[in-house]
Amino acid sequence: MKLVHSLTFRLTLLYSIYFCSLIVVSLYFFHYFHVVSPTDNIKNQLHREAAELSVVYERGGIVAASRALEARRHKEAERYPFDALIDARGAVVTSNLPSWPARSSQDWLRIEADLHLDGQEEDREALILDHRLGDGARLLIGRNIEDLDDLEEQVGQAAASFLPIAATLAIAGGALISWSVGRRIEALDSAARRIMGSTLSDRIPLAGKNDDLDRLAATLNAMLRRLEVAADALRRTSDSVAHELRTPLARLQSHLEDMAASESPSPGSIARALNEVERLAAMFDTVLTVTQLESGSGAITLREVDMSQILADAADLYAGIAEERNLRFDLRIDAGLHARGSAGLLFRSACNLLDNAMKYTPGGGAVSLEARAAGRDILILLSDTGPGIPAELHDLVLQRFYRAPAAAAMPGLGMGLAFVAAVNGIHNGSLAFASGKGLRVEWRIPLIEPGSG
Repeated sequence: MKLVHSLTFRLTLLYSIYFCSLIVVSLYFFHYFHVVSPTDNIKNQLHREAAELSVVYERGGIVAASRALEARRHKEAERYPFDALIDARGAVVTSNLPSWPARSSQDWLRIEADLHLDGQEEDREALILDHRLGDGARLLIGRNIEDLDDLEEQVGQAAASFLPIAATLAIAGGALISWSVGRRIEALDSAARRIMGSTLSDRIPLAGKNDDLDRLAATLNAMLRRLEVAADALRRTSDSVAHELRTPLARLQSHLEDMAASESPSPGSIARALNEVERLAAMFDTVLTVTQLESGSGAITLREVDMSQILADAADLYAGIAEERNLRFDLRIDAGLHARGSAGLLFRSACNLLDNAMKYTPGGGAVSLEARAAGRDILILLSDTGPGIPAELHDLVLQRFYRAPAAAAMPGLGMGLAFVAAVNGIHNGSLAFASGKGLRVEWRIPLIEPGSG
């Protein structure tokens, strides 16, 4: 019952019906062109011969008709001629047929007319036209069609024997294909149900045949990887947010309790509470943006942008901060550096990198920003004379809410570099750190020709 409901089996059965129908049609056309059409041509020929002999009979009588039949027998022809002439009284005038019906209600007869020569029997079948002459005489005239009769019999035998075999093999093949494909589909279904009941880290096994089902399994595995990344991002976000919310919420609660205990809250308490609210709002906004970037769920349009201008705008924004902190700020930004990306996200990433550099560089230090073409990339180099980041922490600082031990005392959310990493990911870029006398950030973004979109 399960086999009948299999789509593969039904499709195979449908194809089998089509295949058998094609065989029937092929046999029909073969029979028509090799049996029916030649037989019709012979019938037309016999009609013409009968008409000619009727004219001979009317003009010369039965003797002339008998001579014409004798001459017809000795005339070279592709098919052996048969005939019989019976007068109005029923007497046989001439004949080379072994027998015929005494009376016939049909115009066309098929008569076994085997020929015996030197003890050998030659099978012959005569197609006979039973023609009545004017005075009641009877003219039987025909041709040998033994070959057409044998061919017709062979076509019938082929249809009777081959079609059942073809249908049986088709159904058996359909069952075998359905079983083979069904087993693969059941394996996919079983693996999918197992994954539903466990974790997204499991994968659907491939059969190694590189067929449609293997490609489907590979596509499902790719989808599972995307879902696993999204689920992990959501989990990490939930854990990080829950952990990071404790301190600001505790401070906010303390400020609100102080204001509730006071008959007239001081402007300072209100300002501190608002600062905590703003900090929480900024945290949620950054976390949401990073999550959308990492999971690919946000609708982000990438178009041609002038990276030189974006970096220059970010540098202008932080030039005043550098002056306030007594930092030397060196710029070397080549013009005409174009990329395909989101101007807003790239600007915000540049600002995050500059903010970190200036925040952790002590007064009297230096920050430099350089941008130039390097092969097929835009190479952005940001260097500072701050404490740097130990090599073993280079990967960790790109995670959400992670802050290096040296930066624990500085204000911040630990989301700046995580944001830069997420933006870098959707721009197919690369991000690397090197620590020596300070920190050196190497950021690469694919370079495009201006006007190429």
